[in-house]
Amino acid sequence: MWPTCLALLACAFAPHASAAAYPEKPIRMIVPWAPGGGSDVTGRIIGAKLGEALGQQILIDNRAGAAGNIGTATAARAEADGYTVLLADTGFSTGISLYSKLSYHPLKDFVPISLVATTPIVCVVHPSVPARSMKELIALAKRKPGGLLGGSGGTGGSVHLALELFQLQTGTKITHVPYKGSGPAAVDLASGQIDLMFSTAPPIIPLLQAKRVRALAVASAERSALFPNLPTMKEAGVANFLATNWYGILAPTGTPKSVIDRLHLEIVKATSLADVRHRLASAGLEPASSPTPQAFGKFVSGDVSRWARVIKHANIKL
Repeated sequence: MWPTCLALLACAFAPHASAAAYPEKPIRMIVPWAPGGGSDVTGRIIGAKLGEALGQQILIDNRAGAAGNIGTATAARAEADGYTVLLADTGFSTGISLYSKLSYHPLKDFVPISLVATTPIVCVVHPSVPARSMKELIALAKRKPGGLLGGSGGTGGSVHLALELFQLQTGTKITHVPYKGSGPAAVDLASGQIDLMFSTAPPIIPLLQAKRVRALAVASAERSALFPNLPTMKEAGVANFLATNWYGILAPTGTPKSVIDRLHLEIVKATSLADVRHRLASAGLEPASSPTPQAFGKFVSGDVSRWARVIKHANIKL
């Protein structure tokens, strides 16, 4: 009798003991991009603080290639035991619509944990462009269909999709000029080779400070702490326009809920720390977190739907 009762009690408490012990070894954070980029910087800043809080090292595993798809697929196939997570960005939402074949599904193969940071996308023009507001830019674009040149860091990237969303929402036509990276596009914007671009913060901050480009609006839902005096697109007269480059952490589907909740708790704590916020801001990033894993899941799902509509309208395929 007693041995049986003891066995039942052991089974009842075993899951709780296992959850309490997590993590018992280092955690791998897959970053599907090469070292040095926004995803890598974000992962290393957050990973260091998570490691301190969890008492285990967060090992950054850069798996670059195929526009982030190699690393993401690797994470999707990983064992769902809480010891592999993915540091995803906006490309996680767009790949399903941009590529005819993917070996993973962003909504089916991953469970969300939390946002960790965002990079505001800003509409900037060359000083020679006779537009000092979004309304003036829209009017100019409508007077010259296809006459304005809009640069981006490459076809299908977040800033290119922001340009396509702008055209969709405003009924304008702007000639897209893709570059191999936002840096080269920003350089040509500053020299007047192109007229405008939607850009993430890092490439344009020094150009704004040097007054070589002019910012018109930020595409986030609220004003950016990096550009506090810049109106949002909504404030500037472009309704239903939201485009931000985000970074968040997910895990393979099947990862225990107790693990997801623990990681979410520690991410929220980490993104509230002053030194983390300062390091992210220095890299042109804004700290962010999701109130719940479910809220982050709803955010990702909305992002997938938003960009699917834009990609279909612009007929973009990679």
